[in-house]
Amino acid sequence: MLSEPLVTVLIPSYNHGRYLRERIASIYAQTHRNFELIVIDDCSQDDSADIIGKLQALHGFKYIGNNHNSGTPFAAWERICDLAQGKYIWVCESDDVAEPTFLEIAIRRLEGSPQAVLFYTNSLVINEASEVIGHTESYFRDVWRDSRWEQEFSANGPEELVRFQLRGQTVPNMSSALIRAVAFRQAFIPFLKRFRLTGDWLFIGNVLRYGNVEFSPTPLNRFRKHEVTSRVRVKSARSQAEFILTKYYLFRGTKLPVIEFAPLMGADVIRFLYEPATCWDVVKSLAGISWLDTVRCSLLLLVSTIKYPAYLGKFKERYKQAKARRKENVETY
Repeated sequence: MLSEPLVTVLIPSYNHGRYLRERIASIYAQTHRNFELIVIDDCSQDDSADIIGKLQALHGFKYIGNNHNSGTPFAAWERICDLAQGKYIWVCESDDVAEPTFLEIAIRRLEGSPQAVLFYTNSLVINEASEVIGHTESYFRDVWRDSRWEQEFSANGPEELVRFQLRGQTVPNMSSALIRAVAFRQAFIPFLKRFRLTGDWLFIGNVLRYGNVEFSPTPLNRFRKHEVTSRVRVKSARSQAEFILTKYYLFRGTKLPVIEFAPLMGADVIRFLYEPATCWDVVKSLAGISWLDTVRCSLLLLVSTIKYPAYLGKFKERYKQAKARRKENVETY
């Protein structure tokens, strides 16, 4: 019904031509019919442009084709802040698939909770052939070791940021989330375009500052796992740098005392001992994203450690253990 809230659906497309028909078909199969679809292709090198053109002729959605690659999927998110006319924004990754009732259930939860700005759900994990190979239940169980995601819940956004989002991305896949457009625009910062891997983690953390969150354990989305993804392409040093700066930015958005920063960053600042990249590689990647924020992050870490001297001993012990394990791995290899 046209009286239902309008949803702006964004597909940021890049080299996923083989999945676009299934992706777009799952959007037009939604039981909630009042939406506008905008496809932004970031100068794909495959047959995406041809496929999108044919699908546009069939469905009549808005199609924007970039003449040059932006280098980041978040450039499309920035454009949707200006283009979106809907009350809600749904970022649909171009290789994922939605269950028909996703929008209907998401809107029902958000409309029933005016203070909520974010709804998200579990996802089935599928392979390149669209066969189910997993479930995000395992992500919550294995990574978070918390049973709260086994049932439906409503939560305070800022508290969710402090308790969970600071430590990692609680929304496993952006296609599984629906966000109020007002909060989407407030949460988006141009700095996100400097990230390739953790921009969605930082963005969701920003969203949580502006309202509450609704979650459903029902898998209303299908997240595709395959080799051609931004997460696979990001190298170790870059990955470590983005993790460090994301936690730094999220921490700044809380009211936590400075003393809490060192324990939060303890594992991240020595990840280079576990991974191929060296400490210097990580520093260069940090500076490449933002040398100024790298300095600020370092100073905050220093002050936090000074205010929490007992943690320095714990950190040194963790560092020794990590270094010993790396040495063992190298000798074994």
